[in-house]
Amino acid sequence: MMTKVILIGGSPMTGKSTVAMALASELKWACLSADDIGEVLQTVTNINPMRGQNYSDYYMNTDKEQLIEDIKKYHAQIKPAIKRLIDIHRTWSTPIIIEGWALYPDIMDDLETEAVKSVWLIADKQLLETRLKSNASFYKNAGDPEKMIENYLFRSQWHNEFLLQQCKLRNQKYVLINGSESPRALAAKICNELIIEVNI
Repeated sequence: MMTKVILIGGSPMTGKSTVAMALASELKWACLSADDIGEVLQTVTNINPMRGQNYSDYYMNTDKEQLIEDIKKYHAQIKPAIKRLIDIHRTWSTPIIIEGWALYPDIMDDLETEAVKSVWLIADKQLLETRLKSNASFYKNAGDPEKMIENYLFRSQWHNEFLLQQCKLRNQKYVLINGSESPRALAAKICNELIIEVNI
């Protein structure tokens, strides 16, 4: 069976959106963010732990353990919609790349692996910190930028490590990134990992 869906997961700031778009461009496939599903669902149900709060206040005022529990709950709530989206697209004639940080290795458990392939971007620990601190627009308006960075980074690093352990546990493919490779080079590496023949 022909591959119809490629899933690219990873923590925030691993570059998954940029890599997904680079791969989609090379393959001439469509590209979609699974994170958009959460944004849409928020318009009809109260699932966002940040709802009604400024994001900088949320990260500054929420303790680290609660940040982890919040993303576990939020991602669990939108998982059925993401799985349904994947299930729909695996039968379409037009192939698609779906990326997002709400994608986890266990999403592949009940999916046809010939029609759907997946890879996770696992960042070097220092890369997440470097990219976060270099993105001044993200934290410049925070009342306590250092606290915001500390908490956001803690959550991202936890998520990154969790994905790595889940990939190993479930024998899922992942690509280690350190920021030195271009999106195009990473797209080529993903093609190699997934055994997709394309001239990149």
